[in-house]
Amino acid sequence: MNLYNFLILLSPSVVIIAGLACLAVMRYIAYKERVALVERGVDIDLLLRNQWLHRQGNRGILWAGTMTTAVGMGLLLGLWMLGRGLWLIAGLVPLFVGLGMLAIYYVTLGSAAGNHNIERISPTDSEDPSASARPTAI
Repeated sequence: MNLYNFLILLSPSVVIIAGLACLAVMRYIAYKERVALVERGVDIDLLLRNQWLHRQGNRGILWAGTMTTAVGMGLLLGLWMLGRGLWLIAGLVPLFVGLGMLAIYYVTLGSAAGNHNIERISPTDSEDPSASARPTAI
């Protein structure tokens, strides 16, 4: 087996391990953020409800983007076995369309949660809960 074939066999494993490592780091950062908010006195039920609403985006575009990206990658890798040529566009187009859909999902994720009528956590609420009860001078 030459080096080229070894790299082709090794690359999916590297991509999967890198993706799982990125996911683990993101989960750890979210955990540390939740712990810090709870230590500052934020209500845990309100915190969990806000996090759940933040995850509620347009799930359809997430699924479609994931599937389109996977199909594009499969076509690209399958056609790559024929050699380099113009036919690789048949795999590149769905790959980048799917990546674009995933980017749209993650960019617009915050705006989808803003449409719900549930109380939001603001920094002033968690710092001084009695601040809203004080009368303001006019």
